[in-house]
Amino acid sequence: MSPDSTPVRLTQGAAILISGVSTGVSLTLSTFLVPRLLESPTPVMLRQWLSTYRLGAATMPLASVVSAAAYIWLAASRAGSLKVLLTTAAGRTAGRGYLAAAALTIGIIPYTIAFMRKTNNKLIELKERFDKEEVEGKAGADEEGEVSVQWATGAKYLVDLWGLLNLGRTTLLVAGSVIGLASTL
Repeated sequence: MSPDSTPVRLTQGAAILISGVSTGVSLTLSTFLVPRLLESPTPVMLRQWLSTYRLGAATMPLASVVSAAAYIWLAASRAGSLKVLLTTAAGRTAGRGYLAAAALTIGIIPYTIAFMRKTNNKLIELKERFDKEEVEGKAGADEEGEVSVQWATGAKYLVDLWGLLNLGRTTLLVAGSVIGLASTL
């Protein structure tokens, strides 16, 4: 397919747009949202983090898969066909930039599993424990019934760590977007 054909141009625009927007969302979470969460009382912080986490878990992997699929289609288009892309050195060379962009954008999924799952699970567990204790009237409380500084500090540490780890995902998305754009130009 001609590199100037309408389907190629539309796919280029869509792939770059989706990976670029995903980059912006991811960066915003770490640089704007997490600092605001850390200013909040711990119960509010956990509630807001969990809401944000659920929304991100429902949208970001899908966006990365769609973007990666578009980049792979562009790589196959540049190589002449998917078969040429997968079976010949010349095909892989022709689509190399788009393949790299695809690998980087979809890379947020294994990155999340490898580096963030433990923190995500601890935060979810803290929120669930808090909710259970809140029903019992002792949420985050120590023996005297006061909110435990250690509990609040641990929760804030985990949210801060999550924001830092999320920057790794942002880096993958930035690199994928830049390489996708460079491959298009």
